[in-house]
Amino acid sequence: MSKGKAGNNSFLKKYNQTRILDLIRVYKAVSRAELSRITGLSATAVGVIVSSLLEKGYIHETGEGESKGGRRPVLLELKPGSYYSIGVDMDTNYINVVLIDTTGKVVYEDSVGLHSDFSFEDVVERIERLVRKAAEKSCIAAGKLLGIGVSVPGMIDSLTQRVVFAPNLGWENVEIKPRLEDIFGVPVYVENEAMASAICENWIGSCQGVDNFVCINIRSGIGAGIFTGGKLYRGESGSAGEIGHIVVDENGPRCGCGNYGCLETMASTARIVDKAKKLVRQGVVSRLNEFENVDDITIESIVEAARSGDEAARAILNESARYLGIAVSNIVNTLNPSKIVIGKEFVKYADLVIDQIKSVVGCKALKTPASKVEIVASDIGEKASTLGAAIIPLKVLFGR
Repeated sequence: MSKGKAGNNSFLKKYNQTRILDLIRVYKAVSRAELSRITGLSATAVGVIVSSLLEKGYIHETGEGESKGGRRPVLLELKPGSYYSIGVDMDTNYINVVLIDTTGKVVYEDSVGLHSDFSFEDVVERIERLVRKAAEKSCIAAGKLLGIGVSVPGMIDSLTQRVVFAPNLGWENVEIKPRLEDIFGVPVYVENEAMASAICENWIGSCQGVDNFVCINIRSGIGAGIFTGGKLYRGESGSAGEIGHIVVDENGPRCGCGNYGCLETMASTARIVDKAKKLVRQGVVSRLNEFENVDDITIESIVEAARSGDEAARAILNESARYLGIAVSNIVNTLNPSKIVIGKEFVKYADLVIDQIKSVVGCKALKTPASKVEIVASDIGEKASTLGAAIIPLKVLFGR
């Protein structure tokens, strides 16, 4: 009986410590007395927890608050540069890495390209080099790295964090978590890249305090991170949010998943670029014909042409927006979110097509949920999944 009680006491101690630490994060500058009032814990209990957090270096005392009679209270804040987290994000042609401290400040970031014929071992090797370089350049002391988050564009088993299927990477049933944990000796968390972006939007982006929202990422593929009731929704096997495989045109091209006319084959930036190259080769009148090498056409050059009034470039972007609007309409009808944030490379041309997406949703979605949802482009953009991956170990620290 006493053993069980000791176990419960140990759990409560850890729970209260995590709770106090998270409150200091949320309030940014808060006194011991205020923490006692918010939590209902005694001043003595709060004092013991705060002393422990000060000793471990998670927080520090900074300045004094306003007096409500008596001495001015000493304020507590997270200590910058005390502990760190690393985020790794990958796609078909790059690996990004970012190092942040517990306050969310970006300390270091880097990127490396990938060749089209990269292997799993190539990816592991490049991640190892990037992470070690980040730690060395930032002089991270032993024991100060809380963990590494890895963002992957594919289906992740929510229990084992195994990469079940990442068609754009050519991966199936890949175990990257144990490989990286053996290399670095710290916890590694593998997450779907759209889910990582949703975590970022909820932690530091436009969805702070929003309980029901969907974050859509558009790049080589299209995926979504879903928050319901303030928590990530993963589904039974962890594949929730694979909206890139909603069929929006049964006569469309074959997708990497094996189906035809999936959203990402019709509206991803990779598809937009392929469509532009095809039209140029067919001799369509466009500023894009100025490229000596058609293969040099990028999403940036298409957007630039569209902004200059090029009708062919505008038509390509508008077509992708129409297909995206159809998929968003289905999301609105099915999930009834209060907000939909669209990010990654979409932010490069969001202002050109966002109104069309809203118009399609207004026509195709049910009237009531369509009138309640806010559809916006991400303020964070392409870095969201990298930052989201880095935030995951922090969420563990703060009990989130």
